[in-house]
Amino acid sequence: MVLLALMVSAASLYGQVSSKSLLWEISGNGLEKTSYLYGTFHLLCPDDLQIKDKVKNAVGSSEQLVLELDFDDPSVMQTIQQNMAYSDGTTAEDYLNKSEYQLVAGFFRDSLQLPFERLQAIKPFFLSSMTLIHFAGCQTVSFEQRLTSMAKEEDIEVTGLETVQEQMGFIEDVPIKMQKKMLLENLQHYDSSRVMFHKMMDCYLNEDLPGLNAISQESFTSQEYAEFRDNLLTNRNKNWIPDIEAMVKEKASFIAVGAAHLPGKEGVIDLLRKKGYQVEPVH
Repeated sequence: MVLLALMVSAASLYGQVSSKSLLWEISGNGLEKTSYLYGTFHLLCPDDLQIKDKVKNAVGSSEQLVLELDFDDPSVMQTIQQNMAYSDGTTAEDYLNKSEYQLVAGFFRDSLQLPFERLQAIKPFFLSSMTLIHFAGCQTVSFEQRLTSMAKEEDIEVTGLETVQEQMGFIEDVPIKMQKKMLLENLQHYDSSRVMFHKMMDCYLNEDLPGLNAISQESFTSQEYAEFRDNLLTNRNKNWIPDIEAMVKEKASFIAVGAAHLPGKEGVIDLLRKKGYQVEPVH
């Protein structure tokens, strides 16, 4: 089960989803200008990162690009990297038993060609992300960086919904037991995890939100996963709504967040609709 990909890499969906589109138009409720909401995927191969004309047009008609983090800030990536590793001396040997350690170290050595001895201080949440890159079968590229480059070419302001510290705080709230579970499941069930990852990627590339929703229903069957989903999705969605409202009232905005955040009863689409906005798919 590729739970981390479902949760963090923008493809875990829940609730009723009927429209096949990643781009949504925000209007009504007194807005003078149209804004857009877009779902991204954080683990795409270069050949798969194709910006469709409808997205280019929406970005070009906007006055600001809003991402989860402000990737136009050069300190963002540096701060993320600084927070990926434990600073208190904790290593993988502290939360993995001998056989688990051998499994993880072997995968990093044999499949990723990385000496795990140098990576032991990295938190298991981020180690899981590194295993997913292997599922993708390429050196993945950043959708957010591509959108940032487009915005700079159009001389459009770039801003973020969260600070790095806030986003890292949500990750820190994930118990180490859960982080370890995600890491080990990707490796213990490698074949099925890889198949599910590629099904998920295919759905995303086809803008098939109902298909992604079906995959998520197979994954969130236990209370612990539901709690994890609430921490990384639901609570953040609710936190974003006041900021999104302020942004779209002030400027025509192109808001790009992980597609996981869009649908569902507590997804950004429905939360905005409950506030009185019209949020409709752009095909």
